[in-house]
Amino acid sequence: MPNIAYLNRKTKMGYDELLNLPYPIFLSLLRENQILDLKETSEGREYLEKIERLNVTTPDFGKLSGLSRFNKAGEK
Repeated sequence: MPNIAYLNRKTKMGYDELLNLPYPIFLSLLRENQILDLKETSEGREYLEKIERLNVTTPDFGKLSGLSRFNKAGEK
């Protein structure tokens, strides 16, 4: 219920409109509005930067090779 009230305030959509949205659309609206709220404060922007770094799944081979003798597979 708090998410519906939150989106009601942010999007000005009515309760019935929000309940009749397809669930993926509802979640997208919720996510994007929460991100916009976080971008309004410096603490929120720092938090977004931090979690963006956590989502990176590929290693930075340039930094790794500078720190150790690490090579990509197949390189000598």
